[in-house]
Amino acid sequence: MFLIPTIIAFLYELLLAIPILGGAIMIGSGYSALTTALVIHVIVLVLRFVTGHSKIVPILAIILTLLTWIPILGWVIHILIVVAYFIDFFIGLGKGSVQRDF
Repeated sequence: MFLIPTIIAFLYELLLAIPILGGAIMIGSGYSALTTALVIHVIVLVLRFVTGHSKIVPILAIILTLLTWIPILGWVIHILIVVAYFIDFFIGLGKGSVQRDF
């Protein structure tokens, strides 16, 4: 687990998962916030390839981000991605990978 990019991806998805605020960000940005989310997940995936950490959550997030343009489904998907990163973060902490990252 690469700590800082994972936290950034988690917080960005958490922001987009807030019902009215996330929807306002999407509409206000002309849905380019989804492109930003996709880029963040790709960066996390590349960094995890470099460090050798689990790649499951960033791959899942990339695939699911492609479907988040659908209004209600997008909200649910953002919540699923947040939960996945949250679980991944604490599983990574349990394995002691934080010490190797720093």
